[in-house]
Amino acid sequence: MTVPSFLHLLLSFFIFLRIFFHHLLRCLMRFHSLLTLASLTIVLSHNLVGQASSSPTRIIAAQRLTESIKVDGQLTERAWQQPGSRGLIQREPQEGAPASEETEFWIAYDEHALYVAARMYDARPDSIIGRFARRDENSESDHIGIGIDASFDRRTAYYFVVNSAGAIEDGTISNDTHRDSRWDGVWDVAVQVDDDGWTAEFRIPFSQLRFPERDRYVWGFELSRRIQRKNEESYLVLHPRDDFVRVSRWTELHGIEGVKPPSRVELLPYIAATGKFIERPPAASFNAGRTDPFVFGRDYLLNLGADAKIGLSGDMTLDVTLNPDFAQVEVDPAVVNLTAYEIRFDEKRPFFVEGSNILRFGRGGAAYLQDFNWRDPSFFYSRRIGRAPQGSVTRAGFHDIPDRTTILGASKLSGKITDTWSIAALAAVTEREYGHTDSAGVRFSEEVEPLTFYGVVRSLKEFNGARQAIGFLGTIVERDLREPRLKDVLNNRAASFGVDGWMFLDHDRMWVVTGWAGGSTISGTQRRLTAVQRSPQHYFQRPDAEHVSVDPNATSMTGWASRVWLDKVKGNWLFNAAIGAVHPRFEPNDIGFHTSTDQINMHIFGGYAWYEPDAIFRTKQISAAVYRDYNFGKVKVGETAHVVFEGRLLNYWAGSVIYGRKAETFDDKRTRGGPLMKSLQSDFLYLAVVSDTRLPLSGFYYANGSSGASGEWHFNTGLSLNWKASRTLSIRVRPDFYRLRNTAQYITARSDPAMTETYGVRYIFGTLDQKLLSATMRLDWAFTPTLSLQLFLQPLLSTGSYSDIKELAQAGTFTFNRYGRGISTIRFENNRYIIDPDGGFGPAPAFTVHNPDFNFKSLRANAVLRWEYSPGSTFYFVWTNQKVDIENHGELRFGSDLSRLFRDRPDNIFAVKMTYWWGR
Repeated sequence: MTVPSFLHLLLSFFIFLRIFFHHLLRCLMRFHSLLTLASLTIVLSHNLVGQASSSPTRIIAAQRLTESIKVDGQLTERAWQQPGSRGLIQREPQEGAPASEETEFWIAYDEHALYVAARMYDARPDSIIGRFARRDENSESDHIGIGIDASFDRRTAYYFVVNSAGAIEDGTISNDTHRDSRWDGVWDVAVQVDDDGWTAEFRIPFSQLRFPERDRYVWGFELSRRIQRKNEESYLVLHPRDDFVRVSRWTELHGIEGVKPPSRVELLPYIAATGKFIERPPAASFNAGRTDPFVFGRDYLLNLGADAKIGLSGDMTLDVTLNPDFAQVEVDPAVVNLTAYEIRFDEKRPFFVEGSNILRFGRGGAAYLQDFNWRDPSFFYSRRIGRAPQGSVTRAGFHDIPDRTTILGASKLSGKITDTWSIAALAAVTEREYGHTDSAGVRFSEEVEPLTFYGVVRSLKEFNGARQAIGFLGTIVERDLREPRLKDVLNNRAASFGVDGWMFLDHDRMWVVTGWAGGSTISGTQRRLTAVQRSPQHYFQRPDAEHVSVDPNATSMTGWASRVWLDKVKGNWLFNAAIGAVHPRFEPNDIGFHTSTDQINMHIFGGYAWYEPDAIFRTKQISAAVYRDYNFGKVKVGETAHVVFEGRLLNYWAGSVIYGRKAETFDDKRTRGGPLMKSLQSDFLYLAVVSDTRLPLSGFYYANGSSGASGEWHFNTGLSLNWKASRTLSIRVRPDFYRLRNTAQYITARSDPAMTETYGVRYIFGTLDQKLLSATMRLDWAFTPTLSLQLFLQPLLSTGSYSDIKELAQAGTFTFNRYGRGISTIRFENNRYIIDPDGGFGPAPAFTVHNPDFNFKSLRANAVLRWEYSPGSTFYFVWTNQKVDIENHGELRFGSDLSRLFRDRPDNIFAVKMTYWWGR
């Protein structure tokens, strides 16, 4: 990129920032009354509830070092020779009992870092389990962990874990209990195994912790130990099994003084090289027998970029990435999607993954909130940034369209303004992308994605020791739509705003109300807004829906969504209730994710849990739930009840059983923009068994199925095996089989004014017999705690055979006119159905339907060699292999299908990436 173009980009970035904050202020003004009401509620609840006693059960002290510490696990320094702290308490298997093996630890500090040393005594040191594992992978070993609440807000913290072989885990904790392992700090640790047990020595630089400057510091602190062979977990304080309270219960760490938060500057430049070896397709008859000129078979790319982390005043941190590369990211799993809705995939790109908890919205306060037939809309879904271009080329010929949008730059600003007020913001700019066409040797370029700015702002204010809180989230998307054709494909602007919070209702924090409310607005051309209204997320064209209709003159659309929970978070009795709604005009998908609107959802959940062992079970739980759904036209579109039993045996095997029934209701989505259909009663059953994970070979088996009055049924079963083959090697295999018989699978729709029973359209369905066989295989080979190889392999076979082609006979029913019966005719020719609803004896025109049968085969493989050659600095070697084969028949021929899949030559991509961490 040249200097002038970079300056132009920078200027555009600041212009977008100005637009973002301008619209954010407008949103704030619109929601002023809501904020005032929420603030008044918090003040009143503060007066009603009163101050809580949060005195810790223990206070521990850190000592100032007078000598340097060599982090080698030997514990020979003078600081570790005096008596240390002891007295860990079991949570498992005997809640409240002293730990079966003694643990002694010491805490010290100097101007630059916190040091923790620990000796884990063990009467059987030869039985200590320690396995090598890639960072943040569960090694199922003896381990020691420390947690540090440096801001002392009793809700957020960092954790650092090491096992007896030296493998490490680290991450962050938010909302008192939510662990997120996606943060990777730069810290040192060493372990030693000896005749008395084993030892660990930590060095945590202050630069890795966020804390405001004080003369004397008080931090939250926790130390935990796991003894794998005994399945024993112990902590400094008692953590009862009947609640999820964690950080707010930690001990206080005193004694740190005379330390200033260091200036935090970290740079992570990278260099990456990629080689693509693509199988060239055969010559195309439609293009005079020419081969695709855009597929060279071999392609080589070199990429440079950098990430930076800069500590600003107080607790604020700025993260910046320029030209990010995601070569080390694992491929998404293959799926077969027969619905009208987009599939959501997890975010795996490091820049967006790390610290994503700061943008968490709507589910604070309670540690765990129940949902049934409900998924919160995501106001921010980071995979929208850099996704595949949304436009297409218009000319016929060979096409070359990028599979992703280039991210020119992105930045995150996050931290705490005060001890109880946090703020975060993210901004990203993606490049203008072009698609290329070769038409009989003539080349054309057309824009397929505009220059786009994405912005997110999040803030949260806590009150009364985090008993109450209120926050907001704002997003905006601005597109520079120069190409007129793209104005009918994309919204030119989208924004959203949400308010969330929680309030504990009692002194003991047993009952909590959590909720959120938000709105969205989009704008674009009339053609674009018409397409949005008719999309699967909205279906405003439904002919029997009186509460929605398509407005062809609309150039904007505004909607809202909200949800409120009442949750009991402690004790043996379980209770949760919620009500939520998504307005038909709510549309967050420019930067968020949601598949279905026009929903009012509610549920009541209750149960009882036994945490004390009996003659058979170590723990057990029984619960039940009832949930309903309506649309905004007051039509009941879902009603379900289920009961659950879960139990863990004394030998640590566990299982669960779920039985439920869906009542007869209506379905307003099944005709995909058409009228209501009846949804008949059905029953479902789920069984699962989990073995003792401490064994070298452990597993998980599940089976579930359903059967309905309509004749529909499904069966799904799978087995997951985890073999810890050695101290360094583990292999996980999960085969799955799925069988579905759907007597009314949507195929297509055809206009016919004579079909008055379904509003002038024939909605065509078939009986689908679908089989899916897949396996996921993972090999984790950790040669050392810093050098590992991971291999992912997923073969998938999926077939679908359609029969009994028919049309919906009458809106609001589950009755059909079957083609080929009575006077109607149907015949199959040239891979298509030719259908005449009245056999040529009436006004209904004949039409054709393409054969919907499918045979889909996929093989995806991904191997990642990762070497952390220096703390924070990493080398990657990545191999990706993908091949797909599709045929238009619906038979599953296991042997020949696999043979055909493995016979095809795959596309191979090799990537090498090296990062170097520099910090102070």
